[in-house]
Amino acid sequence: MVNLANDRWRRFRRTAQHPVDGEPAAPGDEYGRIDSRDQLVRALQQLPMRMRTVVVLRYFHDLSDAEIAADLKISQSTVRSQLARGIGQLRSQFPALSASSPQQLTEGTQ
Repeated sequence: MVNLANDRWRRFRRTAQHPVDGEPAAPGDEYGRIDSRDQLVRALQQLPMRMRTVVVLRYFHDLSDAEIAADLKISQSTVRSQLARGIGQLRSQFPALSASSPQQLTEGTQ
């Protein structure tokens, strides 16, 4: 069981997401990961408040449309439209990532 857990952990580390700027950070490159996180935070801060809130609740807190709508007291269709617009604006700020893999920002949320 321990070996299976270790194998799973190693496999996870090998398939970790690439940084936001599209260039993979070198193994052990903590500064590259900090740069990527900083770029993402700056891009999120440029979004309007409601749009940013919807994107963060969806992708960082993994809430459903219904849960976000109930929390923010808005309709589910408003959640979906704000989410689509927010992701669109984030993609426009990272053209290299959008060109290489348009599904990467929304991967794993469906």
